[in-house]
Amino acid sequence: MIKTLNTMKVLMASWSWEPVGGDWTYIQNVKRLYEAHGYEVIPFSTYLADKTDQPPHKYFVKAYDYKKLNSQKGLFTGLKAAKNSVISFEAMSNIDQILDEHEISFAHLHNVHHWLTPAIIWKLKKRGVPVLWSLHDYKIICPEGTLFSNGSICEKCKGGKFYQCTINKCKKGSMLASLLASIDAYFYNAGGIYNKVDAYLCPSEFLLKKFGEFGFDQSRMHLSNLCYDTTIIDRFLEAHRDPEGMSPKEDYILYVGRIERNKGIHTLIDAIEGTGIPLKIAGTGSALEELKARVAQKGLNHVEFLGFQNKDAVFDLTRRSRFIVCPSEWYENYPYAIIETLLFSKPVIGSRIGGIPELVLDGKTGLLHEMGNAADLREKLLTLWNNQSLARKMGIQAREHAYARVNFETHWNFLENIIENLSFKNGRNPIENPQATLI
Repeated sequence: MIKTLNTMKVLMASWSWEPVGGDWTYIQNVKRLYEAHGYEVIPFSTYLADKTDQPPHKYFVKAYDYKKLNSQKGLFTGLKAAKNSVISFEAMSNIDQILDEHEISFAHLHNVHHWLTPAIIWKLKKRGVPVLWSLHDYKIICPEGTLFSNGSICEKCKGGKFYQCTINKCKKGSMLASLLASIDAYFYNAGGIYNKVDAYLCPSEFLLKKFGEFGFDQSRMHLSNLCYDTTIIDRFLEAHRDPEGMSPKEDYILYVGRIERNKGIHTLIDAIEGTGIPLKIAGTGSALEELKARVAQKGLNHVEFLGFQNKDAVFDLTRRSRFIVCPSEWYENYPYAIIETLLFSKPVIGSRIGGIPELVLDGKTGLLHEMGNAADLREKLLTLWNNQSLARKMGIQAREHAYARVNFETHWNFLENIIENLSFKNGRNPIENPQATLI
């Protein structure tokens, strides 16, 4: 088949091509950046055969429901899960097809483990395609992916001791799932696959340093932050402008996100007790019912569970709140929930952990509290709740800080430099399109 050569092309690979989490927000935004600067994006992802017999894109790979496979105890299902989660031969075959039909300038990977699998890197490098990889989690150094296990932060796999994942049943509390995760880690580390990636993009300085602590090669790691289309929030605010002389009611604080143990919601419930501060909790998760029972037992009538909320509802909740709380107890990378809140000119109270302090500048764009310390969190909640002028001042500074970190122009300037280095290193000519604009 004749390859098309009239435009530069970037292969973007991710386990999902649907709205699922912060990684998808970034993928959408960076795709727009590439297209605005003259690149054609070739998507490479998975599709669920249960939903459709036909993939939404020509090269997409059939996805397996590993949760369902894990529930079906037995040797056959275990082997099936192992076969597809460690190496996807279908993905490798489809990569060959893509490279046969398109002149790919470079590949930009996101979360690919267990679905597309890192094995696709061998195919890309065999064809001389430069590879950059945005790190959305800790999967490369932690088989479980979050450096959080059995209710607490865990770094037992440091030094390549990936068997610890199996011993501690880190993956979903399942021996089988944990064993597969350990096998995956040993296989790709021993095979040197991660050394074949030309550049890693690290949204947070914390993540970059943590990889270094685990002995990861720092020479190819670059602090990138994330990007966000700030006009989305600007347009929302314009469309929901309150009548002149009126302002939205600010009679509550807000938590938005998954309701899981590692998110620190239990600590937030303990901290809010006795303050009388109205708290709205938007989201769902495995800890939801437990938390509802806990709130009922404590008689906290000022705590309201809203369940799942769509994006517009979350935006409106954020707009009308005084501030949001992010009491995470794991190594958050660079959470979009905080980025969006800051862009709404709202301060954030967050844990002093992971990449959160890079967004929540203590005393400037919000307040930081000691992770898991309910008393310290309660003090910060009362401080900001009882000082509305301070909250408004922090909100203004929050917007300025977030915009400087995540606006499209800043992120493209960074990406362009990385792309040029990749292109020249591999003997390719990067595209020049100075008149590119975002639509």
